[in-house]
Amino acid sequence: MRKALITLAIGKKFEQLFNEYCRANWQQYCDLFDFELIVITNALDKSELANTRSPSWQKLLILSQPWSLEYDRIVWVDSDVVINCEYASDITQGVPLDKVGCVDQYSMPTPDIFKLSLERLYKSWDKNNVKYLSNLSAGSYYSNRGIPGDDLNHVIQAGIFVCSPKFHKEIFEKVYYQYDDKSGGGNYENPALSYELLRANLVFWLPCRFNFCVINIISAFYPHILHERKSVFFEFYSRVIRKLTGKHAEQKASKEKIDCLKNIYDLSIFMHFASCSELMPKMKEALILP
Repeated sequence: MRKALITLAIGKKFEQLFNEYCRANWQQYCDLFDFELIVITNALDKSELANTRSPSWQKLLILSQPWSLEYDRIVWVDSDVVINCEYASDITQGVPLDKVGCVDQYSMPTPDIFKLSLERLYKSWDKNNVKYLSNLSAGSYYSNRGIPGDDLNHVIQAGIFVCSPKFHKEIFEKVYYQYDDKSGGGNYENPALSYELLRANLVFWLPCRFNFCVINIISAFYPHILHERKSVFFEFYSRVIRKLTGKHAEQKASKEKIDCLKNIYDLSIFMHFASCSELMPKMKEALILP
C-alpha cells in the first residue's frame, strides 16, 4: 500500500518555519512508517475564489491532483506540527480505507478538560481584548458559523487527517467549492469539513495524541503562561524576582515555557502548534528536535 504524508507551505515565512522545525522529524517519521513526504510550496488553486480566502482551504484539493491517484492513503498534516518519533506509531493503522481518520477537537484530551481549556482561553482573550466566537459546545461551533449542526457533539480537528483519493475526493471538493468562511470566527475550512464528514458518517476517530493541540493543553494545564508578559501581576512578579535573584522573570518564564512544551511533546505523537506557532522556536531550546 502506497502512502504519502502531505503539507502545504506557501510563502517564505511558512517554508522557513517548516524547514527549521518540522522537516527533519517528519522525514524521520516517513522513513519509519514507509511514507513519501510531499511538501507543496505553490498554490494548488490560483482562481479568484482561492484569492479570497486562506490557503488552508487548499488542503481540500490534495485528492484532486493527478499525482494523488498514485497513493492508496494520504495523510494531511498542517505545516505547524512537530512529530515525536520516539513514541510514534503509524497514523493510518486501523483506519478503514473508506473513512477519514481524525481527532475530535472537543475531546482533547477529554471533553471536560477541553471545555476547561476553552473557558480559560476565553478568559485570557477577554483580558487582552481579543475577538473570538464563544463555542463552549460542539453544536455552537457550527451554529455560530451559520452551519446547522446544533445536534452534533463532535468537531474534527482538520489540521491532521487520514484520507483516500478513491473515497474522499468528491466530498472534499464539495466543501471547497460550496462553502466559505465569511461568517467570521476563523477556522477556515474546518467547520464545513467537520460538518460534512460527520453527516456522511465518514469519520474514524483517532487517539488525541495524533493531533495534540498545544494551545488547548497550555490553557488547560498551564494557564499562567498565557499572555503572561502583558499582565500587571507579571510586571510586579518580575521586579520581585529581580530583587531576590538578580535575574529577570522573563528568564524564569522562558524556562517554564520550555518545560511546559517538553511535557506536551512527551505526551504527543503529532504536536500541533495551531494558533501558537510563535512557540515553535522554544522547541530548539528544549533540545528535543533532531
